[in-house]
Parts: sequence; structure tokens; C-alpha cells
Amino acid sequence: MKAAHGYAVIDTETTGILTGWHHRIAEIAIVHVDPRGTVTDEWVTLVNPERDLGPQAIHGIRAADARRAPRFEHLASELVERLSGRVVVAHNWTFDAMHLRAEFSRLGIDTPFEPDAGLCTMRAAGRARLGSGRSLVDCCAAAGLPERAWHTALADARGAGELLGFLLRHAPDAVRVTDAQLHAANWTWPHLERRHTPAAHRTAIGHVEPHFLAKLVERLPRDGEPAVDAYYAMLDDALLDRQISATEGDALVEIAHDLGLHKNEVVALHLSYLRDLAREAWADQVVTDEERNDLLTVAILLALDPAIVETILDEERDAVREPTPGPERQVGGLVLRPGDKVVLTGAMRRERADIAAEAAAAGVRVTGSVSKQTRVLAAADPDSMSGKAKRARECGVPVVSEHAFLQALARLVG
Repeated sequence: MKAAHGYAVIDTETTGILTGWHHRIAEIAIVHVDPRGTVTDEWVTLVNPERDLGPQAIHGIRAADARRAPRFEHLASELVERLSGRVVVAHNWTFDAMHLRAEFSRLGIDTPFEPDAGLCTMRAAGRARLGSGRSLVDCCAAAGLPERAWHTALADARGAGELLGFLLRHAPDAVRVTDAQLHAANWTWPHLERRHTPAAHRTAIGHVEPHFLAKLVERLPRDGEPAVDAYYAMLDDALLDRQISATEGDALVEIAHDLGLHKNEVVALHLSYLRDLAREAWADQVVTDEERNDLLTVAILLALDPAIVETILDEERDAVREPTPGPERQVGGLVLRPGDKVVLTGAMRRERADIAAEAAAAGVRVTGSVSKQTRVLAAADPDSMSGKAKRARECGVPVVSEHAFLQALARLVG
């Protein structure tokens, strides 16, 4: 092989195995390795797959991160630049080749990524009799390479790159480059307009996202009262599962901007919302520990000082309880009733058949599609980008977490 070629070691994390089932790339990493086996460059980005993320328990990608990532079409020119003139390498190349072909094909771009066009470190390790296991973890361990946090595109590409370096030094015949691989390296790609698309990365473990209120500006009070019903309605939906997803936070910021609400006005609305919940909690003359904890949860979610809960409860204890205009705000969040229709989306922790059977026994029907009659969409990830989640948001159907849905179902049954 010509020394000028070098290698491009690639790894993808995907929403599922089969491209025929419309699974997509959700993260991609490319590590450059020189002919001597030394890593010279690396690059990684999340990719917005425009669908649910599939086995999130395995790849660990959050929809809150992926939804803000560039789509594959915006990354195509970057990928071509990083792959051109290099022998492509992957551990289980057939899998990555299949997904790369599918993604480029959606853009009408032919690729050289056939099964024999890439150097597969899994097969090479077998030829070198490196060990009995075929996984990247097993092969790297057999080569004495360092352990790492696997199942991210960058970690796996780094591991495959180091494995390639080991094979180049200790078993060069096992990684001898073929004519098919050189043909792919010298592939004539169509001209693609160079996009300066920033890479998107996973949120670091332990990182705390700024509260959505931080995106609003503080202004002096205005004359007159702004219209706030739409903001309250969205807040009702967002707090139904007692968490505010990134999608819901962005939506609340957007509607606050649309209504011309300033940060200090939104804080006042949040206090009023908490007060409405406190009033509902006192409706039966008793506030239980569960109701008090629920109010504390809401206060924290709305960036209010938790200490204000006891003050508001004290003030509302003796308040004249008359019907208040507007919708009743349910203390405790989501409530399911017999006859409700719900839809599930994403790779649930529990088997869907078991969830559907439990719901049916309680008189709740799990349906396959979202309509305006759907009570809630229960999602494995509340920031889901699945078709069902998109439809739910179009119809104004709340999207809640699997945990919150199962809790509400348990309350209905119990």
C-alpha cells in the first residue's frame, strides 16, 4: 500500500441493526491512523436520526442531545473529506458499511462501501489468531490494549484504531490492503459543497443543563397583564410527568417569547402555578406527605426556592376556597382513567406486551397511532424524535416518561 493513503477508522452508533427497517446513524467517529499505526487525528459527532433512538440502554445517546445535532446531509461533505484517499477500517466493517451506504443513498450519492471495500479488524484479528472472541472488547483485551468505556462511537473507533496499530506491528499479513480496499480509498466522490457544520457531542456525565428560565431576559414590569393562558396550558402538559424534558423546556421558552413574557413575569407565573397546586392540595382539608413532596418537586422544576412551598401552604390553608377560573391543576401529576387511549414509543425497559396487558386490565387502551383523542404518549425518552412523538406534539398530546406512565397506571389499578 502507498504510504500516502493512511487509514480512516470509523465507528457508528445506530438506532438499530437493519437499514431496511429505517434505522439510522445516531453517532459517527473517524480516527485517522498513519501507515505505521499511529493515531494522528480524531473526530466525532452525534447525528440527528429524525426518529427514536432505539436501544438507548446500550449506546447511551440522549434524545435531548441528538435532537440538536446536525442531520447526516449536513455532515456528508465532512465525512467525504475525512474518508477520501484513505483505506476505511472498522470492527465488523459489514455493519458500518451497510449504514454508510444507506445514509449516502438517501442523498442520492453512490459509495464504494461494499462488504470487501473496507479493512475489517474483526476478521483481521481472527486471521492473526488473536483470541477466540470476535467483539472489539475481546480483541482489544487479547492484544493487551487498555480498557475503555465502550459503546460510544469515539471510544470504539479509538479501540479499533489501536487494534489496527497492534496488527500492523505484530501481524502485518492479517491487515494487508487489497485492491478492493485501494479502489475504495481512491473513489471519485461527487463535488459536495463544504459545510462548516459544528460537531455535536454527548452531554458530559454530571453536567447540569441551565434551567430554561436562563434563556429568558429580565425586563421592567409592563403596564397591563399579558395573556398567559397558553403558557399555563403548556406548563400543565410539561409537568404532567413531573419532569421537564429539553424539548418541553425549549417549547416553554418559545411560547414565552411569542407571548412577549419577560423572565420576571414567568417567575411570577410559576409562583402562581405553585399556589394553584397548593390550593388543590388543601381542597380536602388535608395535605399529605405525598402532596407536599409533589409540590416540592414542582417548585424545583420551576426553579423556585423549595422553602417557598411551606409558606404558600400556610397562606392557602385558611384562604377562602372558591372555584377558580381555568382548568383544575392535578396535584401529583398524570392521572389515568378507564377509557383513556395511550400510545407507546421507543425501546421501553419493560416489554410492551406486558405494559399493554396491564393497561387493558385497568381499562386503558394502548393503541398504535396518535390522534387528538390520545390521552398521553408514553416514551422511553421524553425528548423522542419518533414519528409518534412528532405527531403527538402536532396534536397537543402530552409526551410523558415511561416511569410516570407506569406510576399512573399503578395508581389506577391500586
